[in-house]
Amino acid sequence: MPSEIISPQSKNESFVEECHCNANYMTPWATVIAMLALYLLLLFWFCKHGKKLCLPAPDSIYPYKRRLRYLKRVLDPLLVDDMFIELTDNKLGQGSVGFVFKGYVFPKSQTRFKQKTFAAVKMSYPMPQKSIGLLEEAARMARLNHPNIVKLIAVSKLSFTAFRPMFAMEWLPGGSLAEFFRDEIRRKDEIDRERVYVRQIVHILRQVGEALKYIHESKDQEGKEITHGDVAARNVLLTHRQLDTCIAKLGDFGLPIDFGPKLPIPWLPPEIVCSLDRINTRHRPESDVWMFGVLAWECATLGAEPHHHRTFEEIQWAFTLQDRGLARPPDCPAEFWIFIMDCLSEQHRRPRFSGPIESNSSALYRLKTLELHFSHSHQRLRMVENVSNCTCLQHRCSIPLPPFTVR
Repeated sequence: MPSEIISPQSKNESFVEECHCNANYMTPWATVIAMLALYLLLLFWFCKHGKKLCLPAPDSIYPYKRRLRYLKRVLDPLLVDDMFIELTDNKLGQGSVGFVFKGYVFPKSQTRFKQKTFAAVKMSYPMPQKSIGLLEEAARMARLNHPNIVKLIAVSKLSFTAFRPMFAMEWLPGGSLAEFFRDEIRRKDEIDRERVYVRQIVHILRQVGEALKYIHESKDQEGKEITHGDVAARNVLLTHRQLDTCIAKLGDFGLPIDFGPKLPIPWLPPEIVCSLDRINTRHRPESDVWMFGVLAWECATLGAEPHHHRTFEEIQWAFTLQDRGLARPPDCPAEFWIFIMDCLSEQHRRPRFSGPIESNSSALYRLKTLELHFSHSHQRLRMVENVSNCTCLQHRCSIPLPPFTVR
């Protein structure tokens, strides 16, 4: 039987129809492949950039990652494994960014447990903002090296691996100057109280002045001036409690990120307390001088609290008084009192710690003059009781002072 003759046109139509059927048959697979490729691309992008979509609240570690890298570089020579820093149950105190415990630091040797060194170990609260504040304090201490400044010994590696900052400072058995006034003066009967002479107080203040001069003449990594920010008796530490021969060291560096309700307003100068722009207020060397004047007043009263039980508004009003609301103690010598009042004067009139020390404009020159003047004096200082200015029945003094940040 003769085969059917197929024309060229019929062949073309058949080929087109077959290709069209094959194209329709492949379309679902092409769609699946395209969707899979798109899914893989999205997965790759999410792995690279998706962390930004999952950021927690602003008070997290992520905003501080760049700063943490810098702080780790600064503190790297002091980093040790956490096993080389040991805490005890003896809590020495707590501040706005963490706790301070008595502890030990062990050397990196096989006999380390026989060579432990006493230390004051500071650990931050479990909040990222407070942790950064503690590491910033450690970085400031690491850059400073002076015999009248508390020395940083070691920083735990957990500060960066687990973001639980902890560092160890040298141990000073004498405790703080505020503790000395409390334990040796205010908690004892008059007959048992330690005798404190003007020459001893000036000796302590002169050493603190040496530390402030070193700080104010130093610069940070950006070339900016450095200040202490919290000059007070609670932050002056003693090697022992014999005031004639002890070494005084300034510790607890830098006003933390936020003191909260514990902001030391009674020690702060009016340019900070009365500032309308509290967020951008800058702590300058002149502010340290004012706080040093309040410290000198604390010493002259043997541990009285400045502006005791005054409200925020009463403290602001006290700044307008001639004595700035800090009355002259009965046994305070005139030369010493004049120096205190000069420290509590207007910003441009206050003596400076930085610069030459051959004139009356230098706070250190004034202190050395006082030290020489009272070197053989037997003039004593007597305790002044804290006098409350609160007149209400509900004690307005119990209302927290307003918090604000000091940069």
